[in-house]
Amino acid sequence: MKVLVVNDDGYTTEGLKILADAFINRGDQVYIVAPHTHQSGKAMAITVDHGLVAHRHADNIWSVEGTPADCVNYALNILELDVDLVVSGINNGFNVGTDTIYSGTIGAAMEAILNDKKAIAFSGESNNNDVVRKEINKVIDFIFEHDLLSTEYILNVNFYKREMKECKGILITEVGIKKKTRRPYNYNDEQKTDVWAMKNGYISITPLKLGNGDGVLVDELSRKLQNNN
Repeated sequence: MKVLVVNDDGYTTEGLKILADAFINRGDQVYIVAPHTHQSGKAMAITVDHGLVAHRHADNIWSVEGTPADCVNYALNILELDVDLVVSGINNGFNVGTDTIYSGTIGAAMEAILNDKKAIAFSGESNNNDVVRKEINKVIDFIFEHDLLSTEYILNVNFYKREMKECKGILITEVGIKKKTRRPYNYNDEQKTDVWAMKNGYISITPLKLGNGDGVLVDELSRKLQNNN
């Protein structure tokens, strides 16, 4: 299998190396195309006002002076890498709840499915790779064993907090709510969400889909229009 590895923290980060090594050790052919500098919070932003500048560091490693989504576009459409899977991460910090809106790690994975590629985004606790080193192979195996990949959505994987010590399992979750308040964050502890899983010792796998609208909301707004006529 041919795998493209990208991230939003930059091409020299430890999380990127852990992710690339996990697939190399599986026997996959791995290409790394990642931002030249830190690009967190860029979501799916792309560069439109000038051409992309890239640097080749090895036969299979490039850095791009651009966003994570730029890196995916450069790899697939400029380098024309014919890959089977795009993996993004491992992000230095969780991407759960409303963080998913801003995440460059997730943005890169979303750009991949726009290019008809299967994609996974991986994130873990800030400045701590102990958990991801221990669990990365387990979650990759789980995804393949259960045939969870699709070009219709990405998988957003978040590892649990280090303080939980041991993994209680892997959950398929919904996106939780992480609201900004006067305090740094107020977590929604509803079970079956990525936020709850991360706090309670589970690895979460959340399917995220690009869409142009919610069909239920479209129907609801259409009814309001009819009722007001």
